[in-house]
Amino acid sequence: MQQIGEAAGVSKSAVSLALRNDPRIPEATRQRIQTIARKMGYRRNPVVDSLMTQLRAGRQPTFQANIGLINCSPLQDLNSNHTFRRLREGVTQRAEDLGYGIEEFWLQQPVMRPQRLKQIVETRGIRALILVAALSPDTIDRGYVDFWYDFACAVIGVTHLNNKLNCSSNDQYLTARRATEKVLELGYKRPMLVVPREDDILLEDKFSAGFNSVSRRLPTEDQLSLVTFDLADPNAALVAIRKQKPDVVITNKSELYAALQDDGISIPKDLGLVHLDWHDALPNIAGMRQNNRIVGSAGVDLVVGQLQKNEFGSQVFPKVVQIESVWVEGLSVKAH
Repeated sequence: MQQIGEAAGVSKSAVSLALRNDPRIPEATRQRIQTIARKMGYRRNPVVDSLMTQLRAGRQPTFQANIGLINCSPLQDLNSNHTFRRLREGVTQRAEDLGYGIEEFWLQQPVMRPQRLKQIVETRGIRALILVAALSPDTIDRGYVDFWYDFACAVIGVTHLNNKLNCSSNDQYLTARRATEKVLELGYKRPMLVVPREDDILLEDKFSAGFNSVSRRLPTEDQLSLVTFDLADPNAALVAIRKQKPDVVITNKSELYAALQDDGISIPKDLGLVHLDWHDALPNIAGMRQNNRIVGSAGVDLVVGQLQKNEFGSQVFPKVVQIESVWVEGLSVKAH
């Protein structure tokens, strides 16, 4: 690095930063130093890289900048929804670990408009944004479509790829697939997927696709179609369950558990139940924990990576980071 610094007319520390694509060094200078390094035969040593990463991880990170966390949901308080709360916790913890602060903005508050939000974040020197709880592309005012492209930006929780933004989410396809595989492993023969249709549409049919990828192997008489669950009228789902007689239901709504019990169905004696978005407020239910804190953490890594490479706006090839779920035992299914 000393030799490269002498050849480039910069300090050794500037060389170190340039070779790590640190944004504190102007892009043109970084590229010039990197070109000189390549010509001089410089190659990164993976062993040294690993050691230095461990050393830096042990230090208290210095403050870098603030990241804007944009709440796109109708709910002003992200903590009022267990999934949003965990995504938020993952964002704030990872940002703190890396030396970044988080400023939160509620997109759907009455006084918020695209130009107003842009003025606020630019005034505060925010160059990176994370969008959370974008329940549908249509829930975001169309005036924001081009707004995101002035920033390093990522979406967490869902994969709205039509916006060409990097995103991190749970792998909902594998979540449903592995939940279905698990119930068959437990000895169930007639699994049924019961989820709100709008939820499956939001997730680009990943719940139903994961379920069907397993259930299609079953005998034809045991292949049960998707049943829509309406929170306002659960009776339609109960009618379908009584008619088709599954031995286990897979759902993302704990309200179905309560509706089944109110209908006199004993769980798991009469019917097993698995939750696709298990959390610690469901201690008696088996299911898949979606690891949403890790999803939030991955979103921070995406935007920090963009900042370090001076990448802003839409991505030619958006990166999608998908986090796998883990099975959680519970009393709502029969034991092996």
